[in-house]
Amino acid sequence: MENGIYVRYLEEDPEKPDRWITTQPIRFDTLIGEIIVPEGFVTDFASVPTLFWGLFPPIGRHNRGSLLHDYWYDNRLGVAQWGEKEARRLADLEYWIRMDQAEPKRKLRNRLMYLACRWFARGWWVN
Repeated sequence: MENGIYVRYLEEDPEKPDRWITTQPIRFDTLIGEIIVPEGFVTDFASVPTLFWGLFPPIGRHNRGSLLHDYWYDNRLGVAQWGEKEARRLADLEYWIRMDQAEPKRKLRNRLMYLACRWFARGWWVN
């Protein structure tokens, strides 16, 4: 278990380093209702360039928020109900909320990670 998340490191995929797979379904209560990340979902947690890992670690107490955010993006949750822009905004907002819950004393870092997500994750949303 990694920070309350049941995951396993995917050592067998050298093409995609730093990948983890859920080993059981994980339930979240979110701004849009219940979301269940299924067993077998693959994540890299926070997609942070290696250069910035000292300031913005890809793995940490924010893992649950990162896992939910990856699942939300991969499945474009909420697009049918609210459209592309609002669904993405809600995904990013949920990530920020979860970072603040996991590490309430790191408000500035959490805000910067949220802003980086808003600025740089658009490419993942549209792909």
